[in-house]
Amino acid sequence: MSINAISVGLPTGLAGWKILQSKTPQDFSAFIKDPVLQRDIAYLRETLPTMATAKDLLDDRRLQEMVLKAYGLDAQVGMNALMQKVLDSDPTDTSSVAARMTDAKYRKISSALNYGGLRIPEIPAVPSSATVQVEGIRAGKTFTSFSGTFGGISVSDVSLEGANSRIEVAAALQAAFRKADGKNSDISVTALGGKIIFSDAKGRGEAVNFTFVADPASTARASLAENLAGSKAIAAQGGPKVTDSATVEQIISLYTQARFEESLGESSETLRQAIYAKRLLPTVTSWYSVIADRNLASVVQNYLGLPDSFGTLDVDKQKSTFEQRMDIADFQDSTKLNKMLDRFVAQSSVAEAQALASSSGIASLIQPVPWGGDTFSGASASALLSIIYQ
Repeated sequence: MSINAISVGLPTGLAGWKILQSKTPQDFSAFIKDPVLQRDIAYLRETLPTMATAKDLLDDRRLQEMVLKAYGLDAQVGMNALMQKVLDSDPTDTSSVAARMTDAKYRKISSALNYGGLRIPEIPAVPSSATVQVEGIRAGKTFTSFSGTFGGISVSDVSLEGANSRIEVAAALQAAFRKADGKNSDISVTALGGKIIFSDAKGRGEAVNFTFVADPASTARASLAENLAGSKAIAAQGGPKVTDSATVEQIISLYTQARFEESLGESSETLRQAIYAKRLLPTVTSWYSVIADRNLASVVQNYLGLPDSFGTLDVDKQKSTFEQRMDIADFQDSTKLNKMLDRFVAQSSVAEAQALASSSGIASLIQPVPWGGDTFSGASASALLSIIYQ
């Protein structure tokens, strides 16, 4: 059970609304430490990255409920057939199921999880290699030192004193490069016949400035016979983003915010709707998106003084009325949006207080629209959602 607004000391009405302007859920310690919330967050963080497909996610009912709540799609919980079509949509395809949904929340969840996005598999590294022709090494007739760069790793003045064979030279050089490479074993140096062969499994680059130093009296000689730069691996691109920690943390943040708004609604549906509207209205660019979200529509209708019955009108009639009453660009103007929400809270708080005074308790206040739901059906729902099953 979530912590309600009263338990964290938040008043209702304009006083509570003013406080909320400078607060986040993390500022309410009783809420953020709620053991149920913390268990949900831990489950999200642990389980979501293992969901390789949209079906995997939807088959986990607990996870499905949390992820859909994070994106304001609570009413779609259990609608697996529709949600799989949405989640498997390519976010770049304007004809996909998610793209054809009027409510932008479907496109947001499809893009965020990216189950249907283009997938480019990892391109493995092409190893770098260098071949050095070595001649004249024998006891007392060897190199004194080596300097150079291979695979982006540089060594300097590596002692080769006492390395009386190509095998011993190779072993000394491999040890030096691996030490310089953080003790990783990607670089190998081996002797093969009259050659010493360098290889870097990560393909980080060719041999540069190879310098074998020998005493003037030594017969040891070395020359670079072959030098291939190779190429680094290219990580896989696209596909599900659930393995991306930043994506998981964003969903956790959205889920926490949704739960906080839910807790506000336990004592004041007005505050819940207002903080929800403040978060989402700036992202809205279509009146159909407002109409599709009955909670946003309720806020706008209240502000414009439209009756509750307005929501039962034809979708296009609602859109036309909204367009006549206000400019949708006002939602992106923080000053205008704040003024609108202040007025909404003031008007709705009076109605809540009157309902409370005439009732026997909080439980009989009002029957709000189910969060994330709508009241459309039949032809209106079909026109609004614009879904075509094939």
